[in-house]
Amino acid sequence: MDNFIRLLGFLKPYRWRVALAVSLMLVIALSALPMPLLIKYLVDHVLKEKRMDLLNYILAGTLALYAVRGLTSFLLNATIIYLGQRVVFDLRYTCYRHLQRLSMSFYDARETGKIMSRLTSDIDIIQYIITGGFITLITDIVTLIAVLVVIFYTEWRLSLIAMVVVPLYLINYQIFIKGIRANSILLREKMDAIYGTLSEKIAGIGVVKAFARERHEVRHFARQIRENYDLNMKQNLLSTSLWAIAGMISATGTATILWYGGREVMKGDALTLGSLLAFNGYVGYLYGPAVRLLQFNTTLQWVFSAIERVFEVLDTRPEIEDAPDALPLPQMKGEVELENISFAYRPGQPVLKHIDLAVQPGEMIAVVGPSGAGKTTLVNLIARFYDPTEGAVRIDGRDLTKVKLDSVRRQIAIVHQESIIFSVTLRENIIYGNSGATEEEMLAASRDADLHDFITSLPEGYDTKIGEKGVKLSVGQKQRVSIARAILTDPKILILDDATSALDSETEARIQAALERLMKGRTSFVIAHRLSTIVNADRIIALDKGEIVEIGTHAQLLARGSLYARLHHEQFKAAAIQQLVG
Repeated sequence: MDNFIRLLGFLKPYRWRVALAVSLMLVIALSALPMPLLIKYLVDHVLKEKRMDLLNYILAGTLALYAVRGLTSFLLNATIIYLGQRVVFDLRYTCYRHLQRLSMSFYDARETGKIMSRLTSDIDIIQYIITGGFITLITDIVTLIAVLVVIFYTEWRLSLIAMVVVPLYLINYQIFIKGIRANSILLREKMDAIYGTLSEKIAGIGVVKAFARERHEVRHFARQIRENYDLNMKQNLLSTSLWAIAGMISATGTATILWYGGREVMKGDALTLGSLLAFNGYVGYLYGPAVRLLQFNTTLQWVFSAIERVFEVLDTRPEIEDAPDALPLPQMKGEVELENISFAYRPGQPVLKHIDLAVQPGEMIAVVGPSGAGKTTLVNLIARFYDPTEGAVRIDGRDLTKVKLDSVRRQIAIVHQESIIFSVTLRENIIYGNSGATEEEMLAASRDADLHDFITSLPEGYDTKIGEKGVKLSVGQKQRVSIARAILTDPKILILDDATSALDSETEARIQAALERLMKGRTSFVIAHRLSTIVNADRIIALDKGEIVEIGTHAQLLARGSLYARLHHEQFKAAAIQQLVG
C-alpha cells in the first residue's frame, strides 16, 4: 500500500486535472440515482393516472439525464486517459533516468529481459489501474455510499434484506484472494523468465544456430510458455469462480428482495409496485458495484505486484555516485596511481589483491594473464565502474571517490573486445561520445580509424542506418567505429580491453595501426591476449589470481622466464602449429 501511495504521488503535478476527474466521477455516480425514482413515478402516477403530459416530461428528463451522463463520461475518459498517459510517461522517464545512474553491479546481477519487463509490461499494468480501474473504483465507491443512504431512507426493511448478503461477498473474497495473490506473484516471475529468455536467446541467435540448438531452444521456450499458460488458466479459474459466486450471491439477494417486496405489494401495504421496481433498480446499483469491486481486487493483485517491482528498481541506490563534496576533475594529465587496491564482487571472494601501480602520463601499460586473473576488473576500477574494496585509485593525485564521476569518464575512452554499435546512423554512432563535434572533427576521426573510405563507399555515406548492434557491419568495421568514437572524445586515458582478439590477421593489422595513432600521447591500458600486439608497451603487468606477479618490458619479462614468458611461449607455439597445419 505504501508503494501505491507513492504511485499516486506521480499525479501531484496534475492535481487540478485529478480534481476535475473526481468531480466528473461524482456527477456520473450521482446522476444514476434519479433514474429509479423516475421509474417509480412513472408506474405509480403517470401510468396509473394515464397522464400523457407527464409521460412527455419523463421522456425529456430521461433523455436530458443520459445526455449529461454521456457528455460527462466523455470528459471524464478524456481526462483520465491524459492522466494515465502522463503518469506512464513520467514513470518510464523516471525509471530510465534512474537506470542510467545505477552502477554496473546492478546490471551484472540482473538479466536484460527482466529490466525491460519493468519498463514495459509492469508499467502497462500500472497504466490500466489509472485509466480504467481508477474510474471504476471511485465511481463504484461513491455509488455504493449514495445508494445505501437512499435505500435506507426510502425502504429500510428491504434495505436490511439487501444487506444480509454482504457478509457472503466478504467470505467469498477471503476464500479466493490468497490463491489469486500467490498466483499473481508466480505469473509475474514467469513472465520475467520469459522476457529474460527472449532477450538472451535472440541476442545470441548466432550461437544457437552455430550449435544447431534451435529445437532445444524451442522445447525450452515451449516449457516456459506452457507453465505460463497453466498459471494463467489457474488465475482465470480462480477469478472466474470468485466472480461467478459473487453473481450468485447478487442473484440470491435480488430474488429475495423481489419475493418479499412482491408479497408486500400484493398485501396492499405501504409498498407500491413503483417503489419495488425503483428499489430493485437501486439494488442493481448496489450489487453491481460490489461485484466489480471484487473483480477490481483481483486485478489489484497484479497491479500491486507491478508497482512493487517498479519501485524496487527506483529504490535501488547506485553503489557508485558522487560524494556530497565532490569536485570536478580538471583537464587530465593522465597520471594514474593504484594504491594497495583490493576488490571483491562478493564478500570473501577477492578478485584483486593488494595492487600497487604508478603510471606516468603518456605511458602505455599492457595487462596480461590467464582468464580470471582480474585484468578487466583492474581497468574497470580506473574508469570507476566499481570502487575498490580497499585502497584508492588516483588520477593526477586526486582520489576518484572525491571527484565528480562525469568529469572523470568524459576524459577516459574505452574500446571493448565486442564493440557496442547502436541502431542509428554511422554519424550518430561516431559522435556518440562528443555530440558537439564539428563535421571536420568527425571526418578526421574516421580517417584516423581507417573508416572514412568504407563509409563514403556506402550509398548514404555517414547517414547510413545500421541494424541492431550493427549487424550490417563486420567485426572489424564495428571496431573501427568504436575507435573513431574514442578518437573524437580526445581522451587523456585510453583503455583497450582485448580490442583485437576477435579479428583476423589482416584486419588486426589495420586496427592495430589505428589504435597506435589513437594511443599516441595518451596514457593507455591495453588488455591483450595476443601478446604480439604489446611488445612495444612501456611496461607489461602480468596478473595471476588477482595479484601482480611480475612487471617489466617485453624483453625483461621474456628473460625472467616466468608467467609472461610461459604465456608467450605457449601462444607462439600454438601459432606455429596452426601455421604448419594450415
